[in-house]
Amino acid sequence: MLQNGQSLLVERLEENADTSMAEAHMHDYYEIYYLSKGKRRYFINHTLYDIDCGDVILVDKGDIHRTQVIESGENYTRHLIHFSQELVDKINPIIPEKKLLKCFENKKLHIAAPGMHNFNSLLRKLENESKYDDEFNHQLSLVHFMELMINLNKNSSQKNMRFTDDLTEYEDRIQSVCRYICNYYNRPINLDEIAKIAYMSPTYFSKKFKKVTGFGFNEYLNSVRVKMAINMLLETRYSITEIAMYCGYQDSNYFGDVFRKMTGMSPSAYRKQHLSNN
Repeated sequence: MLQNGQSLLVERLEENADTSMAEAHMHDYYEIYYLSKGKRRYFINHTLYDIDCGDVILVDKGDIHRTQVIESGENYTRHLIHFSQELVDKINPIIPEKKLLKCFENKKLHIAAPGMHNFNSLLRKLENESKYDDEFNHQLSLVHFMELMINLNKNSSQKNMRFTDDLTEYEDRIQSVCRYICNYYNRPINLDEIAKIAYMSPTYFSKKFKKVTGFGFNEYLNSVRVKMAINMLLETRYSITEIAMYCGYQDSNYFGDVFRKMTGMSPSAYRKQHLSNN
């Protein structure tokens, strides 16, 4: 996780295969998740991905995501790269933002065997340089980061992707429900209605939804709505009340409470802080 003032964080961690992310979440910076050993499942926004050695997940700002156990036993090794919009802006004169982040149009990429050695080498260089806090190491980190992003975009342009196709029936239903919520978040939505769409009882649906996504139903619905509200706060001049209503909240005060709980600040403070940084 990026700390205040930090623009780039690189870490490598080997964990037990039965370890899952404590809860699904979203953040206002970019994330590259690379699996170099083991198998995992990744839930992002409304889609489940099974990931294997050589797979990369690209998490955009505001994406709702969580990693989960897919296969008990062998440990897994994952590499995380977190980077801020400030870093993207710094690189923009060299590589335009649209080109740098084009690979993020695909949530999942696969680094095929011919290019894996080069990719791992770039990753090691970036990991090593990021350990040291001086001007020259920062410059080298920036160079290696740009090389890594060029490599990812190259893989993306080659359509070198693999998507999951072995979901269980109830997982597929939950995934469809998540898509439904993302499409109709601004309408009145309740648990009974959604459970019917999934052909499950409300109690059974709640249990399976939590297991698949890492969210409680209301938590996920609020996360989707707040994500959309953030976009409107930063990209439109609508009032807080108008945004609340558009995103499915009948009570702007309740919307403010939910927003504050998820982001740590009120909608008006969030808009003021993020617009002043641009």
